[in-house]
Amino acid sequence: MKFGKTFEKELEEDEIPEEWIEKSIHYKPLKKSINRVVDEMERIGLSKHVAADPEHCHLYYEFERHGDSLEARLKFEGNSDDETESIRSERLKLASDHEFFDDLYHQYTELEQFNQSHEEQLLTKIQLLSSMIKQLTDGNNKHKSDMYLWREIFNQYVDFKLDLKTHFNRKTFNQFVQHITELKLIKSFKHTKQNEKFFNKFCDLNLELIQFLKFEKLNAIAVKKIIKKFDKHTMLQSGKNLTKMVTFHESKLSTQSMEQIICTDIVRVIPQLDDYLCPICFAIAYKPVRLSCDHFFCLRCMIKLQRRGEKKCPMCRDTVVMDATEQNIDYQLMELMKHQFPDEVKSKKKLNDREVTEESLQALYGGGQCTIV
Repeated sequence: MKFGKTFEKELEEDEIPEEWIEKSIHYKPLKKSINRVVDEMERIGLSKHVAADPEHCHLYYEFERHGDSLEARLKFEGNSDDETESIRSERLKLASDHEFFDDLYHQYTELEQFNQSHEEQLLTKIQLLSSMIKQLTDGNNKHKSDMYLWREIFNQYVDFKLDLKTHFNRKTFNQFVQHITELKLIKSFKHTKQNEKFFNKFCDLNLELIQFLKFEKLNAIAVKKIIKKFDKHTMLQSGKNLTKMVTFHESKLSTQSMEQIICTDIVRVIPQLDDYLCPICFAIAYKPVRLSCDHFFCLRCMIKLQRRGEKKCPMCRDTVVMDATEQNIDYQLMELMKHQFPDEVKSKKKLNDREVTEESLQALYGGGQCTIV
């Protein structure tokens, strides 16, 4: 299938909004414009075979921006025989090529403005949703179970994407939504209506991002394809210099995958337990002791390291363990753990208390058994 039809088909299949399509590259009209350039070249005796013949001359374009317009200058390097000279004089007076370049550049600038504007809107939506979810899942919220449910939803989101071994598209994202529905996570919220509303916003935002990233990608391909087609059909070399003039800007949305954007700006607003585990006992690092190397461990594991005389940090091997004192306890991090992971902190406290009791009994009885008679 030719690219023009493929382009239209993919825009339709991805349900790209009509107002977006109006801003996209109009590939077929540009293709017809190329045909007019070829016809004009034939009329003046400059067929593409002549243009491609290095014995006649070397033809290429130079471009210069003037505000919202693009000036295209067809230049040549060649022999000075009379036949070539006549071709040179006609060659610089092509009219249809300016029509093609003006139309392409106008479409490009409008599309670039639309992309930048819509990217700003999407980033605003992401930040707003992130803020709303953060408020809902604040550790001070009396319904802490909602926080755990959101954490589970986002864990499922990340795991589902990893299982795909590729990026989300509309079909696979809808499969993720179906998976969440089957797990009945949304119905388990204490504030069901409010959380369901935000989950729907989360889904809508994902789908809009999927559409927009696909829209950007398709149009970038369309620009490259139409320039390549111009050079192929006319043999007038424009691609090298023209591509520099119609390169779409790189932004956060265009340089990251949709999942990276969501994970960075929304998923990460809810602290993930994996980021707060002690790397020794793999439980939450409650009463975290932060060493001078910046790695942190739970207090119990740090005490055990010091008792064994282990001097090196288990993570980076810096000799910093024996320098740690109670002043190394990161109280700010400890408060965050208490608010964000109340159940895990409670379990860790119980585990610590049991270990302390066992150690006290062992010290009292010397490791032997206490027999009651």
